[in-house]
Amino acid sequence: MTVSVIIPNFNGKAILRNCLVSLLEHDRKPDQIVVVDNGSSDGSTKVIKEEFPQVTLISLENNTGFTGANNLGLQASTGDNLVLLNNDCIVEPNWLYNLEKRMEDPSIAAVTSSMRNISDVNLMDSAGGKIDWMGFSRDIGKGEPASSYSESMDIPFPSGGAVMIRRSALPDPSKLFWNRLFAYQEDLDLGLELIRTGWKVVYEPTAIVRHMHSATAGNGSFFKEYHCIRNRFLVMRKHFDNETFQKLIPVIRKWQSLWILSSVVRGRITLTRSILKGTRDGLNIPVRSFTAQLSVNKVFTRFAEQNQSSGFVKQKLYKKAEAIIRCGG
Repeated sequence: MTVSVIIPNFNGKAILRNCLVSLLEHDRKPDQIVVVDNGSSDGSTKVIKEEFPQVTLISLENNTGFTGANNLGLQASTGDNLVLLNNDCIVEPNWLYNLEKRMEDPSIAAVTSSMRNISDVNLMDSAGGKIDWMGFSRDIGKGEPASSYSESMDIPFPSGGAVMIRRSALPDPSKLFWNRLFAYQEDLDLGLELIRTGWKVVYEPTAIVRHMHSATAGNGSFFKEYHCIRNRFLVMRKHFDNETFQKLIPVIRKWQSLWILSSVVRGRITLTRSILKGTRDGLNIPVRSFTAQLSVNKVFTRFAEQNQSSGFVKQKLYKKAEAIIRCGG
């Protein structure tokens, strides 16, 4: 089966060059590499045209986000299997071969890579994603020894930064991601869609890439915090039935209020603004529900984790959210 690698890029000239070199020197070269440039002003497109003529380049005037770039990459791709790869990744030997090998299982829709720290290949950056009962999603294993994640496992969603996806598994063959999200939580949404339509999403420890986390948006920026908060609610509203989500809203509002209070006390003004605007927009932007044979409640019941906070009030809210979701399933 053929493989197309799709790489979104925005002002990432230096890191993109390293990524493309690692792909072109890889022991299993992709059948196609598509770079979607989101209106970069740093000369990224010039580098691709001059140094990597074998790469399919889609050059956009405006930034369409991570979702828009990957969706356009899908439309330009020809592979049976699609690999989404961040421009800040460098692939290790046997990476693509090991992703393909897992795809021999016809029940699998997506295989997420073992993403390691750019400076230390023995340190995890992500083994895919995990969720908790309040709808928060996080990277599995971030900052932990890679030796702790040496076994394959089923996960609720892949990391969109380094994942192979079976084209035929996409619920909508015209897109990979929900464009409304723009950036962040789009891989959670995709994972829920795939699992709810009967597919499996897995982590493969032998498919290794090194990753420079948040190289484009930056950790702690308003852009990142706002989109993570807003999109968390958009995804929940898309997948939970209205009755369940209406029961969750009072619990969510109490949690968000505690979060705002905590951020104000710590003087984290950017985070406070992000929570306020992200919560407002996430609960009010129109959303079309996704219907499938498996309820999202059952996905949460299988995969959701408890929050690790020791606070009594927070734990009480989490248990309330868990009870609502379990009963709704």
